[in-house]
Amino acid sequence: MKYLASHKLDPKVLAGRFPDGELELISKPISAGGWYDIRIYQRVLEFLRDYPGERDNAYLLDAGRRSAEALIRAGFYQQMEYLGRTQLKTHQDPKARFEAFGRDLRLLATLTQSILSFVTSSVARDPEHPDRWMIEYKCTAPFPDVLCWTTQGFCNRMAEEHGSPELWRWNRLRPDLVQLRMQYTV
Repeated sequence: MKYLASHKLDPKVLAGRFPDGELELISKPISAGGWYDIRIYQRVLEFLRDYPGERDNAYLLDAGRRSAEALIRAGFYQQMEYLGRTQLKTHQDPKARFEAFGRDLRLLATLTQSILSFVTSSVARDPEHPDRWMIEYKCTAPFPDVLCWTTQGFCNRMAEEHGSPELWRWNRLRPDLVQLRMQYTV
């Protein structure tokens, strides 16, 4: 972790945050195709929020944005390449734009399942706002809140690609259900 290389922290603090040899694991380069326990990822995100982020969840939103930006530039996932040619961009009629955006979301939502094998996602109309969509992530009991914040930042960065900044906000409805809901109509 870059932060640890430039900041001296009490080894007891680090040992309390990262038990059972996790520090050694996170000090190595991340393997793009590797599998990592979600609990390690949670502890890393909590550490980053608390130390360089000064206990502010805005740090996690920015981390999610940076992750999306890196994936957009890397071209590693087809879904990220699709952002530049979404169907939403081809329509002027509000109803057609709404329907096109729903189709785009269904494709883009598959990215979550590519990254987080324990989550299933679905896209549905928001029952409270018929001109908005929501993304539901099910089986999210192991999905920590810090990951919800980075996911919101990630999705908002993707939404910027079609001119809709700060479009999404997360909410945990139950331990096993997280929703991202549109904050306005596109």
